[in-house]
Amino acid sequence: MIESLRRWGGVFANMPVLAVIPRMGIPLASKTIHAFDRLQVDYLYFQNRDRYVWDKFLNKPYAVLAAENYFQSECIVWVDSDLLFVGEPEQLILSDEEDFVACASDKNIGTNGIDDTNAPYWQNACQVVGLEIGSLPWVITEREQERIRLYWNGGIFAYRRSTNFAQTYLDTCLCVYDSQVISCESGMYFHEQVSLGLAMLRGQLRWRSLNETHNYSFGSKTFEKWYCEEKLRTAKVLHYHDAMWDWFWDTFIDCLNKTHPDVADWAKTLGVMKNEAPIQWRAIKKLLDLVYKQQQSLYLKSCRIV
Repeated sequence: MIESLRRWGGVFANMPVLAVIPRMGIPLASKTIHAFDRLQVDYLYFQNRDRYVWDKFLNKPYAVLAAENYFQSECIVWVDSDLLFVGEPEQLILSDEEDFVACASDKNIGTNGIDDTNAPYWQNACQVVGLEIGSLPWVITEREQERIRLYWNGGIFAYRRSTNFAQTYLDTCLCVYDSQVISCESGMYFHEQVSLGLAMLRGQLRWRSLNETHNYSFGSKTFEKWYCEEKLRTAKVLHYHDAMWDWFWDTFIDCLNKTHPDVADWAKTLGVMKNEAPIQWRAIKKLLDLVYKQQQSLYLKSCRIV
């Protein structure tokens, strides 16, 4: 992700980058540390001791808060690690009248009205953070072109640091988790992503929606239904999910050859993603995952499904 940013990020190519490691886990490989040095990446490690430390997605608001305290720049951009920059993401630049930008990629567990299956979950999430579901603005999803209540994909977003958004984001997430209400469709899987837009509204941030060129989803689960060669051709940021693992690699490279041949040539030099951690660290990670899974199970047993 970072190397692609340095190569094809345009005005963003030389921006400071911070990699955050917010909870206990296996150490960084020397290969990774050397890559950070080469790519001029700072990295920050701390142990999040939150009551929900077992949930990997809650690492995001903690990491955003850490970045907000680390940097002095006016704007901060969050990017998931499974992104590739294949062009200059100019829509991330905030105008003087904007505080926040993100992409309404697809409906997923969003809600399009009171009769929607997901409406009860959203009503609870809004209630526990002090919002009315009717106050959520309508947005049009990029994939389905469907009208839903505001719901962002959390893979990439930008905001003004002066808004102190990170603390509002974290507080909103914790309110949703503490409510112990989960979705009948997705469980607690999207708690953090649902909280992103709610936090933006709680902070009264002025917002703009990114179009799909800045968060083009590309992976094995959605390929047959959603893939469009022309949309990939115009994309600036790819959210590749599992596309660089061995089971989808050939399709991924074939599509890039047709749309972004320079990126395809570079990706071929990297090869298929694989876990290169020594066996002892893999064993430790499995043990940690087992502990976190048990803690998550206890949480889910205490929750109400809507």
